[in-house]
Amino acid sequence: MSKKGKKKKPFVLFRPIFAVGRFFRDIWRRMVKRQRDFLSRRPHRSFYLTPPDKTRRAIGIRKYFAFSGEVWNLIWKNKRLFIKFIALYALLSTVIIGLMSQENFAALRNALNEVPNLGFFNKYSTLLSNAMSGGSVTTDAGQQILSALLFLYGWLTLIWLLRRIVSGDGQKLKLRDGLYTGGAPVLGSVVILILILIQLLPFALMLLAYASVTAVGWINTGIQIENMAAWCALAVAAVMTLYWICSSLIALVIVTLPGMYPFRAMRAAGDLVIGRRLKLVLRLLFMMLPLILMWLVILIPAVLIDDWLKLTWQPLVPITTLILSTLTIVWCATYIYLLYRKMVDDPTPPIGRPKKSTKTKAKRK
Repeated sequence: MSKKGKKKKPFVLFRPIFAVGRFFRDIWRRMVKRQRDFLSRRPHRSFYLTPPDKTRRAIGIRKYFAFSGEVWNLIWKNKRLFIKFIALYALLSTVIIGLMSQENFAALRNALNEVPNLGFFNKYSTLLSNAMSGGSVTTDAGQQILSALLFLYGWLTLIWLLRRIVSGDGQKLKLRDGLYTGGAPVLGSVVILILILIQLLPFALMLLAYASVTAVGWINTGIQIENMAAWCALAVAAVMTLYWICSSLIALVIVTLPGMYPFRAMRAAGDLVIGRRLKLVLRLLFMMLPLILMWLVILIPAVLIDDWLKLTWQPLVPITTLILSTLTIVWCATYIYLLYRKMVDDPTPPIGRPKKSTKTKAKRK
């Protein structure tokens, strides 16, 4: 063959350069593909104004009071199962942490009765706040760890039971099934709880700064203009923190799925709440309203009866507080799980960026 018919091969030294170029080209293509996939799932960009048509994402859910009634109906239909859980959780909590001291509560009550011109509202608001805060229950580090593990295991058990109830297996369920099976994703839940604690750090730092400034005397306590401004700033920080961690609360439910990893659950929760964060925050804030009413309706008569009968060793208020705290866990778990199910069942996708037409692509070519 002549030299003209032979194909010229590239120099041997260029082959490693071409290989390195192909390697970085593949990496670039993967990065571009991953970015496009991320933008299709989450069209909103931080620190950029998002158009209103890309922020509207509905949730197929009933109104606030109707949805709260739906949560209560689910608990009431399975009341036997939840009563068993409440009794077991309260018993374990009493063994690990202990009850609020009835002697200390009685001493506070007698001390308030001896204060002249205290007033009805001031007296019973002090007793209520003491009962809600748990009184003078002191726990060491070991008890705090065991109580955190008890709460985590109770949460996992409730989510497992609720998943089976919503799927239609509520009549065949037993509490022991949830106790022996629901605690499997405990490690993934611990990882998400650690992430939630990290997300709560800014609000904790603000509380620490407020306490430090108040202790120094730069901000006067009581009804002062600077104190009111500080509390308004703390309220705004609390709402912003809730706006940030709302996806992490949904991730606590997603991580209980079989074969789910914690960071994958965080990503799925972020995709699920995109465009719905404000609605989710409002729902979570409204979740506290029935809890406040429940505590007031049940705890106020218990405090009044305790004051009227002058109970000394009968722990009426401590037992009532323990049952109410366990009911709070059941209510919050049921509310958050049904809220998660409503978002999953709603097929509305996040609105992505408008695709370029084929005419513009042809003109560019």
